[in-house]
Amino acid sequence: MASSQKQLSMLFLAYLLLIFPQQMSCLASSRSSSLVALTDASNHTVNEEVEALLTWKSKLDSGSRYNLSSWNGSSPCSWRGIDCDPLGSVVSFNLSSSAIRGTLHSLNFSHLPNLVTLSLPYNKLFGNIPMSIGHLSKLIRLELTGNNRSGNIPIELGSLRSLQYLDLACNNLTGPIPIEILGLSNLTVLSLAFNKLYGSIPKEIGMPPLQYINLSTNDLTGPIPLWLRGNQLVGSIPQEIGRLGSLHVLDLKSNYLNGSIPIELGSLRSLQYLYLSENSIAGPIPSSIGNMSSLGELWLNFNQLVRSIPIELGSLRSLDSLGLSENNISGPIPSSIGNMSSLWQLGLDGNQLVGSIPKEIGRLSNLANLHLYGNQLSGSIPSEVGGMSSLIKMQLADNNLTGPIPSSIGNLTHLSDLHIANNLLSGSLPTEMNNLTSIARVSLHENHFVGQLPQEICSSQTLKNFNPKNCSSLIRLGLKNNLLKGNITDAL
Repeated sequence: MASSQKQLSMLFLAYLLLIFPQQMSCLASSRSSSLVALTDASNHTVNEEVEALLTWKSKLDSGSRYNLSSWNGSSPCSWRGIDCDPLGSVVSFNLSSSAIRGTLHSLNFSHLPNLVTLSLPYNKLFGNIPMSIGHLSKLIRLELTGNNRSGNIPIELGSLRSLQYLDLACNNLTGPIPIEILGLSNLTVLSLAFNKLYGSIPKEIGMPPLQYINLSTNDLTGPIPLWLRGNQLVGSIPQEIGRLGSLHVLDLKSNYLNGSIPIELGSLRSLQYLYLSENSIAGPIPSSIGNMSSLGELWLNFNQLVRSIPIELGSLRSLDSLGLSENNISGPIPSSIGNMSSLWQLGLDGNQLVGSIPKEIGRLSNLANLHLYGNQLSGSIPSEVGGMSSLIKMQLADNNLTGPIPSSIGNLTHLSDLHIANNLLSGSLPTEMNNLTSIARVSLHENHFVGQLPQEICSSQTLKNFNPKNCSSLIRLGLKNNLLKGNITDAL
């Protein structure tokens, strides 16, 4: 668990480096951890490996060749910077800070099939990274930090399926970040800092199993995406995340996060999507979230949040989805929720909400899904619900609602699901329910309704004589434990 918490902290630190690069120098931009791997014996002869290495040496300048004076003969295992497996095949090529000057174009990578480590940091290598580097199918570590490499990052790096460590920092690389390298399923360390990369940051940058990312000091533009859902991250959300002013997406859904939501999140004025569902986050919802004026989706479902819904959420005029279901939230539904004019989906079910449904909810003319079931709401269903003209699903079951169903419900001509079972509702069913021609599922059981079923609820037919052909969309009708009268047995 400690390892996972460290991973989360490192990820946020890496993102901070995007906006505070001056706190870091090129010499400190690379991690020094080493990777060890065992590889299969080479299918190529040692002679082919020797030929490839000596050919590359011959193309370097005289000073570089002097520094590689041990590179002679037919046994590379004793050469400077070369390590071999038990069968004598080259598996590691490490010449850090060796004053090597030249390019990599004359190095035949296809003759180094068992190479696991290629580490040439802090030399004087120049030119493009050759596309042929994609032949190193067993490569785990590629480190070209602190050279004078130029050109684009080759998409062929995406062929290195075993790669875990990629450090190309401190060069003159240009172009966009190729999404191909972000598809490497084993990559844990990625450092592209101190280059001249441009374009936007691909959303795939946060996909597992990446643990360390450094993109600082480039010419990258656009929003910062951060997608980390479905991992095993633990610990709390760092307060420092509030400094990521350009963050566009924060997706930490389905992890093992705990602690509280930091109030610093309110500083993320550019954030449009916030997904924190399915964790163990506790504490209150910070009122500072109301400052996130660009927020379009807020999902906090299936956590352990407590206290009341802050009235400041009503300031989120761009919000179209609000999910607070399955927490321990208490108190009333704030009337300010009626100010969220863009809201399309509202999920507050499975909490401990009390009080009445605010009449201001009727101002949500774009709302399609209303989920308030499984709370302790009381009072009557406000007549203002008839103003929610786009409503498709109304789920108010399992509360303590009283009084009659308002006649304004007949205005909800798009309503397909009406679930108001297990309340204390009473009175007769309004005839205006006849207007619900799109209705597919109705649950009215466990209430105190009286009188006749409304006439013409299905294409101008009385429900007690209703013909299923006239209600072709009707799937479920629940009426048990009421005081309704009339005979619908024959029709059913």
